Amino acid sequence: MKHFFHRLGTKISFIFIVFVLASSGFIFFFMHRGMKHMEEQLYDSRLEADINYIEDLIGSGSWNIKDGAIYLGDTLVGDGTDENANLEPFLAHEQKTGTFSYVFIICEDEGLGYVESTDTQKGYEQGHYLRVAGSTKDPDGNSIVGTYISKDVADVLDTYGEYKGEANVSGGIIYCLYHTLIGEDDKIVGAIVVGRSISEMKSFVTTTLITVIFSIVIIFAISASVLLVFIRHWTHTLEDVSSYMKLIEEGTFPEYKLQLRTHDEISQLAAGMNSLVEALKENSVLRIKSETDPLTGLANRFGLSRYSENIFEDSYKKHTPIAIFILDIDYFKQYNDNYGHPAGDEAIVMLSELIKDIAETHPLFASRYGGDEFLLIMHNYSKPDVEAVAEILRENLYNTNFVHAFSPISDRLTISQGICYGIPDDYQHMNDYLQLADSALYDVKEEGKNNYKIVDAQIHEEYHQDASNKS
Repeated sequence: MKHFFHRLGTKISFIFIVFVLASSGFIFFFMHRGMKHMEEQLYDSRLEADINYIEDLIGSGSWNIKDGAIYLGDTLVGDGTDENANLEPFLAHEQKTGTFSYVFIICEDEGLGYVESTDTQKGYEQGHYLRVAGSTKDPDGNSIVGTYISKDVADVLDTYGEYKGEANVSGGIIYCLYHTLIGEDDKIVGAIVVGRSISEMKSFVTTTLITVIFSIVIIFAISASVLLVFIRHWTHTLEDVSSYMKLIEEGTFPEYKLQLRTHDEISQLAAGMNSLVEALKENSVLRIKSETDPLTGLANRFGLSRYSENIFEDSYKKHTPIAIFILDIDYFKQYNDNYGHPAGDEAIVMLSELIKDIAETHPLFASRYGGDEFLLIMHNYSKPDVEAVAEILRENLYNTNFVHAFSPISDRLTISQGICYGIPDDYQHMNDYLQLADSALYDVKEEGKNNYKIVDAQIHEEYHQDASNKS
């Protein structure tokens, strides 16, 4: 689970989810803040459409006043009396849409007074706009043609040419929009008002907002999905590159080339990685050749030097034991002189193959140290395990029955082994182990060959320190 959250794809997906949630939050926050403004705009746009529709129902042309009555083109709208009130368009619109509407004619302020309040309406001071036609009656069923607009609304219309807001009409709360009517001489000749119930308008606004929000959510979801597809494509591509690089980091050269279906910087990176791998493979082949003994296929002294430094340092840091073998073929000069150098090479190859076989069950590093001499390194093995390997190698060689008629100690090929075993400390280096192993090999040779000897590096180090202190 820990590594899962370390993956680039997981991090980007997490950031993407946070971004989507944050964006959604901001969208709904600002939509909530702008809801009131949007409601007013939707109210206004709906009522503007109602005004245009009413005008189309009445007739065509310009608004004008003739003989104390207001006209739209040549169509009489009314003069404030029931007899001349053109009610049909207003009633038809109200019946069809539920919208009430009136037309007013502008008049003088003279004679205007105060209308007393009733059970369904507050009292108000009359303004100079006279209602000449409309679609509703008062709560008692009487016509309200010939009544005046309130002075507050009239003053706003005179100043701004428009008024909008809530009103109590026939006992119900109505949202109204008033517009002045301009005649041919650019003077105000009257006003028109339309209104709808607040509940109806809210229902309309809610439906409209839900549609808008749903559309935004759909667009946002589609955009997010498309973006997520691209993100997943990019992260999968980067994961392919990362896996490829991890193989290289682990020392394994991929057998395949990165094939990315992109045409961007990542594709250029992949091409660079492919070129790098090819170069590393070539360098690796050259390095292996330079560190490999051509006769035996084991490491040569260059390979030994590179490996031994690293493994000795690792053994020192981890405080784990290390064993250094130095071994050679007994009486190899006599073998070479009597059987010839090609036969000597065959004996060396045979011994190297025995070492390789042992390395399959007891992992160790093996190198040809020079001539018939080999050097083996075993890391993190117990002393009995090291002794067992030395004995197995000696016995396996003897069991091959590789004839050596010119050996004073045996009728077949034998080896001698010197081994230094210990845990490196602050006072020791690789050369110290090599010298001790070489000294142990010399002792085996002096004692009759065809054997092995293990010396403890720590014992010799203690002796060396004691001798130094005494001196």
